[in-house]
Amino acid sequence: MIKPEQLASSLERALAPVYLIAGEEPLLLQECCDLVRAAAREQGFVERELLRVEKGFDWSLLQQAAAPSLFASRKIIDLRIPTGKPGREGASALCDWAAAPDTDIVLLVSCENWDASSRKSKWARSLERAGQRVDIWPIKPQQLKPWLKQRMMAQGMQPSEDAVAVLADRLEGNLLAAQQEIDRLALLKGEGSIDVDDVMQAVAVSSRFDAFTLAEHMLSGDLQAALRAAAGLKRMDTPLPLLLGALLRELRVTEACRLAARSGGQEAAVFRRFNVWPQRQTSIRAAARRLNNRELFGAFRMLALIDRQSKGRAGGDPWESLDQLLLQLARV
Repeated sequence: MIKPEQLASSLERALAPVYLIAGEEPLLLQECCDLVRAAAREQGFVERELLRVEKGFDWSLLQQAAAPSLFASRKIIDLRIPTGKPGREGASALCDWAAAPDTDIVLLVSCENWDASSRKSKWARSLERAGQRVDIWPIKPQQLKPWLKQRMMAQGMQPSEDAVAVLADRLEGNLLAAQQEIDRLALLKGEGSIDVDDVMQAVAVSSRFDAFTLAEHMLSGDLQAALRAAAGLKRMDTPLPLLLGALLRELRVTEACRLAARSGGQEAAVFRRFNVWPQRQTSIRAAARRLNNRELFGAFRMLALIDRQSKGRAGGDPWESLDQLLLQLARV
């Protein structure tokens, strides 16, 4: 098993016949898979078969994908198992593949969900023995600032500690949003020093219908403004994981403030723990007074449903469910 940051050097040394890449950080998962696909193409694996495992998936398609092609002798099979659960038939098929991998095929298996049972499964261990396995773990809060700084420096920027802190506070662990902000900074400023004003300028040129604007309207209960913001985000094809992460954070801070007030704790301690800027504290205080435990619990459940809908694991339109959530929070 190797770490995500070790994958590039591993690919430079040798290309394995099997890669298992799994974890719940969409950005890092995508980047690791991109590295494998690029390395394989450089070595002549120019054809790619994409298979997505969903309910009722026919595992004979894996063997069909391995059949020789008229156009290329070497190929990549990009097998995506979002749930990290291939089922009994799939586990058997993967173990069989791992026992005798085809040297003219790179099998790339990726999983978005990666719990303990998946990590310890026989099929995962078999694929690891046959090639390389990369487990992707969420970035911990104390790791976010170094992670951001490293990413910025990789693009030639020299950020101040305050600039990194402001960026970390705005993003709160959402790596997809983080990379978007870093790319925006690189376009606006290019290489060189980056200070707080530069970060705030990049934030200002973000769409006024960004996820954090929507979160503010949600907390205040301003339904019309929230619905307009949500519609703007939908028009811009905003990634739902980015949006849901921002909303979830604001509701968690609201819940923590409410609990602190009920137990005699200090809101200031909550704001320090969650790195909430002073100018954002007023709306969170107001939401903590306006929303009760039942309403907050219902909001968390609705966010979980929207997340499942966005991944095809529940019926319904996630954007319509988002509008319903905003309506529910505005009624109280």
